[in-house]
Amino acid sequence: MVTIRDVAKYAGVSASTASRAIRNSSLISPETRKKVQLVAKKMNYVPNFNAHNLATNANNTVGIVFPVDKDDLYQNPFYTELIEGINQELTPKHFFMTVALGGTIKELKQTIKIMIENSKIEQFILLYSIENDPILKYLQQRKAKYAVIGKPYTNANSIPYVDNDNVNAGLDATEYLINKGHRQLGYAFTSRYRLVQTDRMLGFHEAIRRNDSYGYDLELCSERFGTAIKEYLQRYPDISAILASDDILAFQVQKAVQRIVPERQIELMGFNDSLFAKFAEPKISTVQIYPKRLGKAAAQLIIQQLEQESNEPFEKMIVPYKIIEQN
Repeated sequence: MVTIRDVAKYAGVSASTASRAIRNSSLISPETRKKVQLVAKKMNYVPNFNAHNLATNANNTVGIVFPVDKDDLYQNPFYTELIEGINQELTPKHFFMTVALGGTIKELKQTIKIMIENSKIEQFILLYSIENDPILKYLQQRKAKYAVIGKPYTNANSIPYVDNDNVNAGLDATEYLINKGHRQLGYAFTSRYRLVQTDRMLGFHEAIRRNDSYGYDLELCSERFGTAIKEYLQRYPDISAILASDDILAFQVQKAVQRIVPERQIELMGFNDSLFAKFAEPKISTVQIYPKRLGKAAAQLIIQQLEQESNEPFEKMIVPYKIIEQN
């Protein structure tokens, strides 16, 4: 069987250089990568990841950590696109994914502990950002490499993360509705502990302030969903548009309004540019936040940490957004 040392010898480089070139490491020049990869192909070299993992006491698997509060996990295409983006970036580097799920923080923490101690997984991507996250603290204590999708609540300059500019996205979405003639607007959300939702709320209220309009928050939970909307519409009878924290919530609010007060004409708008916005009737305008790009960027942050040879400062990546008007 051809080994990495055989490839290295034939290519005239060290074994470590050959290994990095096979993994498409950015630390190796494009010319050397191309030369090594051509040699490996000519020699029919197949990387033995198990042997590499045993030799280095490491694992070329990235743990993908889902939030504990995941009521919409199986119906929200946002997570599917995140995973697709992560996979597209990891696969050429010969890294794989495994999923970490838990019904409680305790269960999720135990799962990650097993992944670190038994499977030697040392790198993780968190698909969420919440305040005082025990999972993030645990990864930091274990000195694991990680990236967060969503701006951290604190210490943003010392945590590698990727996000949209959600404050400005909320502002632009609200001004889009205001420019259509709406002067009394609502902002619907589900959790004050999700920074992505509160940032979009900040943008909403800044747009209200700038445009001398009126804005009212609507916090919703599954237990009192219909009742809360009914009470809200009774309290604010002149609201003509509602910006929701994502497309699924916008779709749910639209259906509830049509059921509770069918005579009210309220325009809905959300985030994610999902099928929920396209299949709604009437269609829901939305903000495209490019979740696949978010996933790719998070994977890039992990790869950078694995490839860097010194304690370089942590990075953040901001992915653009775009307002999509549904016709």
